[in-house]
Amino acid sequence: MSSPKSQAVERRPRASLTREAIVVAAAEILDEGGVDGLTMRSVAHRLDAGTMSLYRHVDGREELLDLVVARLAADIPERTPTGDWRSDLATFARDVRTVLLRRPNLTVLMTSRAAPGSGSLGALELVLGLLRDAGFSPEDAVYANHALGNYVAGAALWEAVGLDGTTGEERARRARAAAEAVAHVPADRFPNVAWAAGSLFAGTADDRFEAGLAALLDGFAAIRSQRAGSKMLTKRASDQGLTTSRRR
Repeated sequence: MSSPKSQAVERRPRASLTREAIVVAAAEILDEGGVDGLTMRSVAHRLDAGTMSLYRHVDGREELLDLVVARLAADIPERTPTGDWRSDLATFARDVRTVLLRRPNLTVLMTSRAAPGSGSLGALELVLGLLRDAGFSPEDAVYANHALGNYVAGAALWEAVGLDGTTGEERARRARAAAEAVAHVPADRFPNVAWAAGSLFAGTADDRFEAGLAALLDGFAAIRSQRAGSKMLTKRASDQGLTTSRRR
């Protein structure tokens, strides 16, 4: 038999529970305990509502996860393109990383689950637009978008859960211990590790992110230049062929 309290919760007016409130509560739970802690029951408890009442607003846990990802994707700042595709892509990458690292427990969810909502489509529209305006072909733009997304997600994921998910002084202590261990590897067995030992843990997470981002953008620029050169050669050959034909 239900207790008076549970009956009161189940009888809560439907208008007091909204889809937005459910998504906010789910994000809070994920923030605090990660994906494993999110259940329809835990969300209902957070909202002091009956579990079944949630199903009037969302289909279930899977849809709720998608809604949380879409909500967080919408946190990426909307910026007006400057006309410098490389600078704009770098700014976008930094913005996404910031959003991911702002809520470390959600990074795994956000980097492993594609949200079908307008938040993720807006980000995709932005990146493809920057690449299109820069002269990339549709195929090259899609590949570049995948590469950039994978890099940012992987970097953020490493920062969020690397070193067993520790933060602050504990993470610094473990990093120092790892650097000390690498510094004493036998050079005869691991000559390359020994050669790079002094640099393996050098710099900050920001330094490493920026170095990788620059290398990635350099690659995009090289592809763009190569494609432009190929098109120019093709056009020249076509023009020469047309001129020869006219002379005949």
